[in-house]
Amino acid sequence: MSAFGPESWRCESSKRLHPSAQFVHRAAVPRLELFPVRYRNPVTGKWVRTRYVATREEIAKANVEWEFIEPPEIRDVDPHARYFTPFRVTLQAEAMRMFEPAPQINPHLERPPAIDAMECFLTTLFLRRYFTYCARRRRYAPMQGAARLLSEIAAGA
Repeated sequence: MSAFGPESWRCESSKRLHPSAQFVHRAAVPRLELFPVRYRNPVTGKWVRTRYVATREEIAKANVEWEFIEPPEIRDVDPHARYFTPFRVTLQAEAMRMFEPAPQINPHLERPPAIDAMECFLTTLFLRRYFTYCARRRRYAPMQGAARLLSEIAAGA
């Protein structure tokens, strides 16, 4: 037969099996034959190679005039195998995490440490000077932030 005959299209994994196991291997797992194809463009009349591989039925349905370029790519289709899915698959570890309590984010902010009188004095002194610095340089956003922090510290003292 030709170079693209049925003998050259055998699955590589089935060639490594024992001859008695090859029949069982092919019978147990369905096979998918995907062909690289070229077709005649109906507008230009030129032969164009497809960028995909497809089954005979899909090729015949999509094109009027076509031909195989190479032997098919034979895939063993395992119905129990897990293939790509765009949806999230929840594994056992992730399912167990759903029932765990949520971690505390920044637990130190729930009860901040107390500020003593000396720290309060030094912070207000710095913020008043920083407020003046920002006002002279017309940096209004940092000035407003310093004023807000200053009023918050003064209210807490």
